[in-house]
Amino acid sequence: MSTSTTAREIHRTRAGIDVDAPADTVYRALTDVADWPLLYPWIAHTEILSRQGQDDEVKFWAVRPGPEGGLRVWTSRRTLDPVALRMDFTQQGSVGPIKELGGTWDFLPRPDGGCQVVSGHWFTTDADPQDTAGELDRHGGLQMRTLKARTEQPASLTSDVIRVADSTVLAGTVASVRARLLDALPAREGQESAWFGAQDGVASVQIEHGGHTLVQKPLTAPEPADLYRRRWRLAEADGGVLVTADVLAVASTGRDRVLALATGDVRSALALAGQR
Repeated sequence: MSTSTTAREIHRTRAGIDVDAPADTVYRALTDVADWPLLYPWIAHTEILSRQGQDDEVKFWAVRPGPEGGLRVWTSRRTLDPVALRMDFTQQGSVGPIKELGGTWDFLPRPDGGCQVVSGHWFTTDADPQDTAGELDRHGGLQMRTLKARTEQPASLTSDVIRVADSTVLAGTVASVRARLLDALPAREGQESAWFGAQDGVASVQIEHGGHTLVQKPLTAPEPADLYRRRWRLAEADGGVLVTADVLAVASTGRDRVLALATGDVRSALALAGQR
């Protein structure tokens, strides 16, 4: 339920959900942003930009769920407290009508071994605060329900996960290999860090970060995978460029088929990086 404070420009929302999983397990699932593409299917990629002690800054790329669709890219500064099981965050920059956004997540152990997850958000907006609060509530509710489902059925975050990676050293520079990969992916307009496209009839989102990372995630995972993403990371190395290709997938059924698909795709991804 959304409420406003007496402060004229600052508005607040608060929500909670009971989860039948240990508080520290749920805390780790939410705060381990490297695996957010597994936790939240609308997250295509994450990058930790900096980390110092309990503080970090993280960049997120998401395909927005719901009828509005579209891409959303944002960064957040976080303070993590694994003892108190608490996370504080402040979003950097504005997104749509939201000018500022921050809040807390608390993970409160229950006597029966489960926990209650409580979030509190504050925001300022140029739009109707009730409309903005309603959108935050809708997305926050989806976020909490998904966190509950994933952590109460942890196989989707553990045994159902398939990770395949391989590396090779190619002649050239990081810039030249990156250019080859960009030429092979659906074209983008301008220099945006994320864009939609289609290849061989398959719609996907493409992400480029820092000149050294490229990600491609189909909007519909190839059957029988529940989730599928491939990535290239480029780094200078003796003799040229170290190219690491990896596939992240989730398979609740047909694991052998998805593993074979991912293994072949990693080989194809390395070959794509070396094509001239």
